[in-house]
Amino acid sequence: MMGMDIRTAHTAEHAFIGSLQKILNKTLSVRKVEHKDTYNIAYIRKSEVELDFEKITLAEKEVNQLILEGRKILRHSFSSLQEAKKMFPVLRANESRLENEDTITVVEIENHDLSACSMEHVNNLSECIFFLVTNMSMSGSDYEIRFMVGKNAMDEAIKVTEKINNICIQIGANYNTVEATIKRLVTEREQYHNILKKLTNKLLLDIPNRTINSQNVNLFTTILHDMDWRTIQNFAGDKILSPRTIVVLVNQVDNDMAALIFARSDDISLDCAKIFEELRNDENIGSGGGKPNFINAKIIGSKSDKVIEELVNRSLNFISS
Repeated sequence: MMGMDIRTAHTAEHAFIGSLQKILNKTLSVRKVEHKDTYNIAYIRKSEVELDFEKITLAEKEVNQLILEGRKILRHSFSSLQEAKKMFPVLRANESRLENEDTITVVEIENHDLSACSMEHVNNLSECIFFLVTNMSMSGSDYEIRFMVGKNAMDEAIKVTEKINNICIQIGANYNTVEATIKRLVTEREQYHNILKKLTNKLLLDIPNRTINSQNVNLFTTILHDMDWRTIQNFAGDKILSPRTIVVLVNQVDNDMAALIFARSDDISLDCAKIFEELRNDENIGSGGGKPNFINAKIIGSKSDKVIEELVNRSLNFISS
């Protein structure tokens, strides 16, 4: 991408904020604007306004219409901010930055926006060529809106089109049906996920309670395959609410990777994290850790049986000592 003319980016930002204000029927507080090599970021305080991408898109469309119309950029000079506001009551200004300025410059986009600003601007909005918002996110107390202007924006729009086309190919849709297809796929995914959670829960409930009478400990151990991890975590958390309980569960993906939970109830004096770390130091089994009563780890899938056996034996030996 080519370098960016800050004058066009800053002028387009004025037009964009002006459009947003009309849509929201409210004056916006723009905390700052950052100009990068190929994109820009406007930070808008979120404390007094609620934004969504639908509003952003409406403003984006209007800015590009103003660019096509070639709205003129006018400049007005005043000796103080108070004088400028007297002439233009709806003036947008960052007062803390301008209060010590000897001359206040008001930048007017013809019949659209008025803003006190000391930066340079183009003479006609048509010089901006094209305006594109690429992202909106939350950043602390601000909305962070990224946008591009000119050829950079046009190049990015082409890239977005290419991405949409690639998505269409991958999901078997076309431009007109892609949204409906994605919604259907999301629905199907949720349905299959719910089925997986039910199956996972059934398998977990079928785990036999192995009672070690000599230590008065209840053991729940098993190896699952490609089950729902969150359901497994919740099951382990529920089980260790019962007294004298140790849980060792493995969810195997393949021989190279499996997820492990090693947990115990609060009434057992056992440091799960320390025991797993000792085993990890003795054997090349994987990595992970957590709290004394609950750890999550990644282990080598082919060593799942050995890991469970070692964790159980080391736990029982520790309790017996």
